[in-house]
Amino acid sequence: MTITRILEKPEYLGHTVSFKTTRKSYKNKKKIWNPKDEWLIFKNTHEAIIDQETFDIVQRLRDGRRVRNNLGEMPILSGMLYCADCGKKLYQVRGKGWVHDKEYFVCASYRKHKGMCTSHQIKNVQVESILLHELKNITAFARNHEDEFVALVMKKSEKELNHKLKNSHRELEQAKARITKLDTIVQKLYEDNLDGKISDERFRIMSSSYDKEQAELTKKIQTLESFIFETTNQSLNVESFIMLVKKYTDIKGLNAEIIRTFVDKIYVEQSQKVEGSRTKKQTIWIQWNYIGVLDINQNTEKSA
Repeated sequence: MTITRILEKPEYLGHTVSFKTTRKSYKNKKKIWNPKDEWLIFKNTHEAIIDQETFDIVQRLRDGRRVRNNLGEMPILSGMLYCADCGKKLYQVRGKGWVHDKEYFVCASYRKHKGMCTSHQIKNVQVESILLHELKNITAFARNHEDEFVALVMKKSEKELNHKLKNSHRELEQAKARITKLDTIVQKLYEDNLDGKISDERFRIMSSSYDKEQAELTKKIQTLESFIFETTNQSLNVESFIMLVKKYTDIKGLNAEIIRTFVDKIYVEQSQKVEGSRTKKQTIWIQWNYIGVLDINQNTEKSA
């Protein structure tokens, strides 16, 4: 338990964290851990002893821990695949005595409730082959054509990010304005209660409701400010990906560390029949850490 908490402490990144714990009352000294979304984090308050990239890799490896059961440890792609249609995770299917070539994934929605989604069935080895090829492709391009790679990522994300930033700034201003208005409303409510215009019970109910709304708005503001900060510093994310590329200079195969270092999620589409043929085709798309989904095929062809 102690090692687990050490591995997830934001303090090692140079941040100060408040409201991690609470108590039921002043009489009860036992600490209760608050959910992480209730923590208040003040960034860069002291010198960091670990860089953000390393910390992120550790968190992804911990989140992707592959438990063992009577069939042994789960395959390396377990927990990484998602249905491109319903968004649910793909369920890992395997059996006793199966060789790796037989293992496959299927949409969790389809498996639990037939008709809610299509199967999206795909073999582990198929995904592994595509992923290794794409990983070698994108890391080679980023390593050998760094300036082009950065320009491509920024161009791809600029329009989308600008739209998201505009909406986020608008939501942020609206939330701040609403909090200011709530302060005025609560103050007026307090004065009405003192003057006897509303009862104590009515005051308690109304003020509790406004307090809850303010708390929700405060969390929303923190989330929006964090998003705006991260989006504004998108170029730092590209640099982080390039640093990973330089760290893993010669990728010959896949393992859990490499997959979770580079990959955020893998989305699988339903297979489709090829017109005029008995064969089927199936598309997967990879969402890379730091840079999202990126198609570099045309650029690699030009640079070859």
